[in-house]
Amino acid sequence: MALAGSYEVAVKNAAKAVIKPLKICMCSLNSVYEALIDADVHPVTGYCSNYGYIRTQIEQAWWSLQRSDEAASTCLRSLDKSLETLTQDEGKLEWKKNDTKKILGNLRTNQDSNKEMLKESQGALKQAERNLSSARRTVEEQEKRVENAKECATVGLVVTAIPFVGWVVGPAMVIGSAIEISEASSAIEIAEEEVEKFQNQADKYEDKVSNYRSKISRTNDSITQIDYKLNQIRKEVKVMKRQRWGIAELQRKVRSAVHLLRVLSGKVNVMEQQTRMFILHQPVVMVMEEVLKSTREIVGNELLCNAGVLSIIEKMRVNNQRLKAVCASQNTDNDMMQYF
Repeated sequence: MALAGSYEVAVKNAAKAVIKPLKICMCSLNSVYEALIDADVHPVTGYCSNYGYIRTQIEQAWWSLQRSDEAASTCLRSLDKSLETLTQDEGKLEWKKNDTKKILGNLRTNQDSNKEMLKESQGALKQAERNLSSARRTVEEQEKRVENAKECATVGLVVTAIPFVGWVVGPAMVIGSAIEISEASSAIEIAEEEVEKFQNQADKYEDKVSNYRSKISRTNDSITQIDYKLNQIRKEVKVMKRQRWGIAELQRKVRSAVHLLRVLSGKVNVMEQQTRMFILHQPVVMVMEEVLKSTREIVGNELLCNAGVLSIIEKMRVNNQRLKAVCASQNTDNDMMQYF
């Protein structure tokens, strides 16, 4: 579907928009690690020569994450709009499906009615055909009787011993049979009309049954197509909701990292106001570890799985271990100084 393609493009574009400032943020954080590790602290005043650089990198990381947050918000709005459109389309298709089902129900009702009428017409046609056959047999029988009567009349005229038999009975039989033949012929005409009438009715209802069968088939096809579209939409909605959840979760983690950077910036500021010897201060290191953890979680999002990003994360991990080692060494030195 066109909408599916458009939202997939939107998600990919959003991921790119999130990744770009995120990489800047991670590079800045890695620079903070390196600056903390290599910090040049004056042995007497405790002044850190690269303090300004460290603070600039922290602020840059913070602003970069802000842009990532904005990109995620833009993507979420786009997904929400697409979800709303898909939901509306789903509702329209559901309504269309229900309406089509009603039409299908009416078609089947009419089809059943026409089938019943066809059955009755076919039954009446068969009866009319039987009546026609019966009328024709009657005519045939009457015609045979007429022939027999004529033969009897001829015999009566020849046999003089009983002259009146042939003269009276023969003509009477001929006349009676002629009347019956006339009545039977009328019955044939009526039966033929009935056969024609019921044949026409049967043909008419057979055509209707055939037409309704085609309409029902087309309507079933329409419902099948609607079901297919509905399934496609529901699949897209399911995928889109999963993507939306992923981006929303990403945004939550980004905002968590933004908060941690704000905390880090605040701790740096406090250390500056106190002694400027903040670089090995344990709270700062702890916050940096939390920032690293949040950054890992952000990168763990499937949308942001990127070789370049993973490479920076690995550098940050290594530098985090180095910074902890520096902290441990500094603590040891401090303990020894206190001992002496």
